[in-house]
Amino acid sequence: MRPLVLGHRGACGYRPENTMEAFELAIAQGADGVECDLVPTRDGELILRHENWLNGTTDIESHPQFAERSRAGYSDGITENGFFSEDFDLAELEAVRAIERLPEDRPGSAKFDGQFKIPTIDQLLAAPFMERKTLVIEVKHGMHFTRKGMDIAGTVSRKLDESNWKERGIKIVLESFDYEMMLLLKAACGADKKYVFLTEKDRLPDGETTLTRRYLEQITNDFNGVSLDLALLFDEDELGSYTVSNGSIELAKEIGLEVFGWTLKAEDATQSVDDYFAKVALAGLDGIFVDQPDLLRSIVDGTA
Repeated sequence: MRPLVLGHRGACGYRPENTMEAFELAIAQGADGVECDLVPTRDGELILRHENWLNGTTDIESHPQFAERSRAGYSDGITENGFFSEDFDLAELEAVRAIERLPEDRPGSAKFDGQFKIPTIDQLLAAPFMERKTLVIEVKHGMHFTRKGMDIAGTVSRKLDESNWKERGIKIVLESFDYEMMLLLKAACGADKKYVFLTEKDRLPDGETTLTRRYLEQITNDFNGVSLDLALLFDEDELGSYTVSNGSIELAKEIGLEVFGWTLKAEDATQSVDDYFAKVALAGLDGIFVDQPDLLRSIVDGTA
């Protein structure tokens, strides 16, 4: 079985993540679809950023007109100081540009800092290059915003209803690390999408270090699949790469779940990138989130 090649926040090994340019490049490189991260603005729009804290992925600090909005706030479970998506209307963010989140690791991508706009989910849904592709939407910090009075699940549902994704053959997958948020998304967005629960080693139930049948059976009662970090799916080989399957993929599939793995990165290869990518590609996953879609595409197609 060939896994889906899914551009992780686009082709984020080559372009600043969660930009239209990164998404389009991923599809041009042969990806079957892309994954994006979604956070809200003050006026209820949905922009594509890794988290609501904007300092790490945009040049917002270089815009003096926003200086007074710097504050301490919640982002991904911790308190950050800076600028947050929920404090800005979409029109204000028109002036802001994306930057590479990991410039020391990806200087080639960082060369594009300041060139690309911050896209919305509407723009990605409407993009011609998404026709007949898979779009995986990760809702970030959904319950944090829901508890603050924002109807995140309802807004996602409305945005999807307003687009013509189904007529264009786009497959929609919704995911989140928050189980409660996933249930709200499923209730709001309907049965014509797939729902995939995200988790990783640090988020397993107390005391558990590996995936258990009981845990996976709970997930399959509510959702279509699981999206798991490679550390949950593979043991490290003698060189330190996650390439030795630990049986979790087979167990999840036996229970009836689709299984996605994240994130495959060329930088994590301890020796041969081709060998590393091939071992993950042949492990039986339904889809793989990858930062260099062209490299995985060549492996999956047998052309490397």
